[in-house]
Amino acid sequence: MGWEYTCEVVVDAPLEKLARHLPPALGRLEAVDEQTTRLTGTTGNPYWYAEQLAALPAPFRVEGGVELQHTVRWLGERLLAASPEA
Repeated sequence: MGWEYTCEVVVDAPLEKLARHLPPALGRLEAVDEQTTRLTGTTGNPYWYAEQLAALPAPFRVEGGVELQHTVRWLGERLLAASPEA
């Protein structure tokens, strides 16, 4: 916490499962319900943060942090462009 860009992410995974896959540097985890977890934090590098989220083994939504939202979208578009259509 304490970096210039805020991050709020909801992950479709239970808190216990998600805690095993996320480095503590990403922020604080809290259970929304039995199957959903909220991650709140800050970053000085939205690209690095987006890369960490992309490695999660569960779907997620960036609900806060305009810089992170833009970076996740950019990274997703870049990854899609790297894969030929079947």
